[in-house]
Amino acid sequence: MKKYLAMALAALLLVCSMASCTNGLGGSIDEYAPEVDYLITDTGTFYFEEGDGETAILVKYVGKATSDDRVVIPATFGDRTVTAIGDEAFYNLAAIVEVTIPDTILDIGEYAFARCTELTEIVLPDSVLEIAEGAFIECTSLTKVTMSANILTIGEKAFYGCSALADIQLPEGLDVIGKGAFTSCRSLPALTVPASVTSIGEMAYTDCTGIEKITFGSGFTKIEAHAFEHADGTNLKDKFDLTGLADDCAVAVYVNALSDSPETEPVTEAVTDDE
Repeated sequence: MKKYLAMALAALLLVCSMASCTNGLGGSIDEYAPEVDYLITDTGTFYFEEGDGETAILVKYVGKATSDDRVVIPATFGDRTVTAIGDEAFYNLAAIVEVTIPDTILDIGEYAFARCTELTEIVLPDSVLEIAEGAFIECTSLTKVTMSANILTIGEKAFYGCSALADIQLPEGLDVIGKGAFTSCRSLPALTVPASVTSIGEMAYTDCTGIEKITFGSGFTKIEAHAFEHADGTNLKDKFDLTGLADDCAVAVYVNALSDSPETEPVTEAVTDDE
């Protein structure tokens, strides 16, 4: 009798274990992990996590192609809306040459497209509000970025090392350009900083050797040290166009304090009309 009870108990435990470890379309989870499922397409496989409410987060893409991979990110997964591209979702996928991002996406995660070295152009729909740290770092073939009109923040090192990037317009409404955001973007021909920008981080445009002109929509932007500096430590002082800016505004004070010799740059605080 005890033998039969032991066998029955073991069978029950096995059934419970199987029920708790399987999920949806086959993605494995345990009680400590978020729910993960996948979608198989002709070009590759998309992996998703459940987000808040009726949303989903794209957490990983695995392509089938060895070259010329053209990815269309789905706007929905089942009955959920895809609203975010997760951290490292496309990390180091050199085969990708094109990505279509749906207008449901609000956030692009850290290092989401880092080292996609064959990606040549990206269009960020107006739904995107933030580009996180390192999102496009070392995308060395990226030549053009069409920015969302509603971007508020470009994160640290977002486009670091995008040496071919020559066409990108910062939108009105942009607030922060993060530390190292465009370091070593050597093909940028010019830079226009919108009046809405309140802060440009340290080394944001260091080693951008192609820049011939820098203009500001407002003089009230806070500029951190080494934001505009060549690799040898000299500054881009002669590239600034201060037309229309007051001599005592933050930007003018910053530029006039720059030296052409390698040394630590000044850090200026943002000023307001009340100061």
